[in-house]
Amino acid sequence: MILAMCEKLRNFIEAVDTFDAVCQKVPPPAWDNDSPCEGWTARQVLSHQCSVLDALARIARTGEWARPVNVEPPADPLSRWALTREEVLAALGQPGVMEREDKYWFGRMDMATFVSYVQWDPLTHAWDIGKATGVGVNLPPKLCEVSYRLIGARADWFRETGRIGPAVQVPDEASIVDRYLAMVGRQPWFR
Repeated sequence: MILAMCEKLRNFIEAVDTFDAVCQKVPPPAWDNDSPCEGWTARQVLSHQCSVLDALARIARTGEWARPVNVEPPADPLSRWALTREEVLAALGQPGVMEREDKYWFGRMDMATFVSYVQWDPLTHAWDIGKATGVGVNLPPKLCEVSYRLIGARADWFRETGRIGPAVQVPDEASIVDRYLAMVGRQPWFR
């Protein structure tokens, strides 16, 4: 069981690192480009990601349920993102955190399972920011497959609650990355 929990945390860290790698390449003027998330610029997508992961860090640190609190779009996106990244990874690295069980955003589960659900967010938004800013994005196929299975099993709930958009049709031979993006409402060919 510990090995599975460690794998879930490793997957989450890889999703965060994927998001970070895209953000590090964004040309400063491109932060204000429109993103595939309707009504949001790349800067606003980053703000959303900081809100989600800041709340996750609070939950991990305190053991108390917390909602994401909107983060104002930062003047310096990379500095704000670095703070969020550092805090969430430190909070999740505390002894015993991954085994803690409680009612989280997606129901009753242990923190490791909660983290595995949340991983889809930095994974997807890395793609959103990359597409908005012209930065090449290489989403890890393994992470896309994990998120495809996990989020796909509850896709109706995720859609009903506004967390993902309507599924987009892709050919049967589409890669797991394209199938994942289509499932969460992204058009893999969006340019």
